[in-house]
Amino acid sequence: LIDQGAITQSRLSTPLSYTGIMEQIKALFSKTEFAIKSGLKKADFSYLSKNGKCSTCSGYGKIKTSMDFMSDIWLTCFSCKGMRYNELILACKFKERSIGEVCGMTVLEAIEFFDTEAILQSLKILKRVGVGHLLLGQAGNTLSGGEAQRLKLAASMMGRRTGATLYLFDEPSSGLHYFDILQLIEVFQLLVGRGDTVIFIEHNSTLIGAADEVVTLGPGSGENGGSVIY
Repeated sequence: LIDQGAITQSRLSTPLSYTGIMEQIKALFSKTEFAIKSGLKKADFSYLSKNGKCSTCSGYGKIKTSMDFMSDIWLTCFSCKGMRYNELILACKFKERSIGEVCGMTVLEAIEFFDTEAILQSLKILKRVGVGHLLLGQAGNTLSGGEAQRLKLAASMMGRRTGATLYLFDEPSSGLHYFDILQLIEVFQLLVGRGDTVIFIEHNSTLIGAADEVVTLGPGSGENGGSVIY
């Protein structure tokens, strides 16, 4: 079920960690000459690890300030400048970029940066579902409902196939620009083309027009709805 519910309420979850791409990037940095000389392991390139996280913000990249009569505010960490990692980890570079700088890239920027096929394949799926604008290290609780929905779809597409899948969508066009809807249709056609089934509840005529089969419910809404009209 691919709905628009939040993927997380935590600032520690990101598009990278949610989709599993982070594991591939951590492995890449752990194989650099600097990491090998410094004795850094793959696990150290996690901002949740004791050896990797910034000690000032504990890997959040921001510091919470409690306000007595207003909501808490989060300010960029003065130690790591929002990059979540400590100085040793940030000193390790891949193609002259630290892992903190990579987390600050958008999906589209990362596609131009990386040349590892496995990472590129996953990033291109994110682009295809229409979240190329997201920062790789963006806090998961800052995503909109539409962004969360498309991120869930991307994560599903990246997973190992165990057979045909049934995808159920609730109003997938909600909040999308017309051109984003066209991009979403391409993704749906890709899923159908590989043997999966897509069922969606929708009122957008463009998306409805792309369906192979349409079931119309009505004749009205609420107590006057629910019958199969067509």
